[in-house]
Amino acid sequence: MPLVSADRMHQLVHETLSAAGLSKAEASACADASVFADLRGASTHGIVYIVRRTLESIRDGKTVSGSKIETVKEGGATALVKTAGVVGPVMGKEAMAIAIRKARIEGTGIVNTFNGNPIGLLGYYANLAAEVGMVGIVMANTSPSAAPYGGTSMVLGTNPFAYAAPSSKSRPILFDIATTVASYGKLQQAKRRGDRLPDDWLIDKEGKPINDPTRADEGAMLPCGGHKGSGLGILIHLLTGALSGTTVGGEDTHNHPEAARRGQGALFMALDPDWFASGGVFAGLVEKQIGFIHDATPLPGRNRPIYPGERGWSEFDLRTEQGIPIPDEDWVVILKAIRASNLSESHLLRGIGS
Repeated sequence: MPLVSADRMHQLVHETLSAAGLSKAEASACADASVFADLRGASTHGIVYIVRRTLESIRDGKTVSGSKIETVKEGGATALVKTAGVVGPVMGKEAMAIAIRKARIEGTGIVNTFNGNPIGLLGYYANLAAEVGMVGIVMANTSPSAAPYGGTSMVLGTNPFAYAAPSSKSRPILFDIATTVASYGKLQQAKRRGDRLPDDWLIDKEGKPINDPTRADEGAMLPCGGHKGSGLGILIHLLTGALSGTTVGGEDTHNHPEAARRGQGALFMALDPDWFASGGVFAGLVEKQIGFIHDATPLPGRNRPIYPGERGWSEFDLRTEQGIPIPDEDWVVILKAIRASNLSESHLLRGIGS
């Protein structure tokens, strides 16, 4: 299994996507998002996701280098933004930057995007707000892949959701989930590895579990927590699709017959705590909350409870020091994507240890 430094990983993504026609700034934005995910151990949304999905999007004509976001409608604290053709991570960073800028002026900033390309790990964008002392919230819709509570057909997306909150001492709280039991990336990872699927991941048309990883694309994914995940997934469809006047759950966002309604929808929100509690009160109380979590009585045989994102930050530090492990099966996917785009793969083999 290759072990790659964060700097080298950034270079690999940058070189690959630059060769595919992206500008230096666009390729760098993709590399930033990719490395953040891989450092935190979210390998399903790191290099294997960003490189493959971006190259596919370029080949399909959905990503066009040089495309700019277009503000369709704007208020003091809100903006509706069309992002057709824009590189996913570029759009994500710009949308959160707009939300942050509005939050400084209005206390909150909400940006609804549509016609978008996949942006990768949502927690990366939520954390951009936490880095400047704000609360960041991000959610996105996906094409139908999950059953609603009580159903067996694909109506909802995996619809990820993330939030980040800054603390006065600790690293930010960073919560990032799919609203299905497993993310689509986890499902595809299990398929690549040949891992047996747990009973609560996927069901067939009769509602029976699908455990065979070779059938991973045949069934409907299940919402996390039953009706709770289903309800949250529906909310995300409404706030990312219906709010922009484009789609709802059950419509194919990737291949919608109307071009103006095609692509991923997302919602980016920033909240400036200084508009609510004064000074650093909020960050201090976040730290207090973390303390209560750490001091909670652990389950028998377990270490102390941890706050959302804490394990990821520990992994971030470890991988920054030791390097990022890239599973062999992920390299196969990356190389296949590069070859499909008729790009050279020689740069991937330089400077990689194992």
